Amino acid sequence: MSEIDKLRQRLKNVGRNVTEYRMTVTEAKALVAEFDARDKELQEKPQPQVVINEPATITRIIDGGAF
Repeated sequence: MSEIDKLRQRLKNVGRNVTEYRMTVTEAKALVAEFDARDKELQEKPQPQVVINEPATITRIIDGGAF
């Protein structure tokens, strides 16, 4: 479980009247490291997607008139 998920779970378990949450230095450092890793992932350029230009298939109904 990632540190962000742990923090979210703890915050869900906290009572409504709680106004302060404390964490250990180890937890805070792990959380900051995970934020940095996700920021690096977002900054990386995604590989360009290959778009194939295919002509559109047009379906035409040719009505022969009245039978």
